[in-house]
Amino acid sequence: MSEQLTFTNAQSVSSKKYALNIVIPMKGVQRAKQRLKHVLSVSQRETLALTLYTNTLRFVTEHYSQYELLVVTDDEHIASFARKFGAKVLREPQGALGLNAALKRATQWSLARGFDHQLIMPADIGELDKRELDAVIEAGFCGHDVVIARAKDLGTNALMTTPPDAIHPCFGARSALTHAKLAEQQSHRVAQLDLEKLSLDIDVSSDLARWSMPLSSQALNTKEMCHE
Repeated sequence: MSEQLTFTNAQSVSSKKYALNIVIPMKGVQRAKQRLKHVLSVSQRETLALTLYTNTLRFVTEHYSQYELLVVTDDEHIASFARKFGAKVLREPQGALGLNAALKRATQWSLARGFDHQLIMPADIGELDKRELDAVIEAGFCGHDVVIARAKDLGTNALMTTPPDAIHPCFGARSALTHAKLAEQQSHRVAQLDLEKLSLDIDVSSDLARWSMPLSSQALNTKEMCHE
């Protein structure tokens, strides 16, 4: 059963002690943001990817420290930076089979450690809003087996599953539709959320125009920290 939900006043989840693992996949910055290669230089793309990644780590550790945080990556610099924020790291071998294969390994990690819920979120959302992410988590805690936060292009910008392996991750083009179909085929209770800020990832040149944060010296300092 699929439900189209709109959350305007999501109940705060900050005090709830559920066994939730938040998973952030992140590849090496040298391979990030390739769809922006016609408008940004290599250095600018690396800076952008690291800025968004850092913002995501900072946001999760500031607002959701009661939950586990796992970064999945094949890059040691990214892994080292995650550890500075107190995150666990699941290292992927170089040349691994891609995002969904990495997320399946993360799901097995969650199951092996007894987590009831798993929340996958990318590290390229321009502006994260606690009320919006609370809405995703609350929907999962309140009985939805699969919660999908839909991107502007019908990709998936957050996927919460209960249990963690309720469905296989199938991130890619129009993956929100794929995730919803998989969940419905297995008779899961599904919530599909359209959330203003969470729907806006930074993938193509038009996304940059909506993003208020410039590629600043602060972002460049982030890059230096990551490569220490």
